[in-house]
Amino acid sequence: MNKNLLILGNILATLLVLICLFAMYPDTILNPGIDRTSFIFYQSLSRPLWSLAIGWLFFLCMTNRAGIINKILSWPIWIPLARLNYATYLTHLTLIFIMITNQRIPFYYQPHLVINNFVVHIFFSYITAILVVIFIETPFFIIEKKLFKR
Repeated sequence: MNKNLLILGNILATLLVLICLFAMYPDTILNPGIDRTSFIFYQSLSRPLWSLAIGWLFFLCMTNRAGIINKILSWPIWIPLARLNYATYLTHLTLIFIMITNQRIPFYYQPHLVINNFVVHIFFSYITAILVVIFIETPFFIIEKKLFKR
């Protein structure tokens, strides 16, 4: 891959990320109530554009052309955090359903209650993820290492 194509891809990926992040800025800050066409356009294209930009970053990291970003993403500190985040992803929705179905009174949407529930859900999701990683994933990882002699 020549240098011009690499620079063009980086610029395009940066523009895609900036568009995805700041396209709704005029709606939320300057004048609430964006027109329906722009909203549908943003909602239908923001996630595919974001995934294209992240895919370009993955491609650069896989081909060792990402420079400092590749070095940062290759740090060994990310391995346990990745396992923990994946376990949180697996347990989070189930934990939310358990908490919601065990409520005895109706939930009224008030800002402080929403923030409180968010913090509680995240806290208990990560506690559950720590337990899953320690008691389920790590023993299976050790067994897999012994079976396949890695």
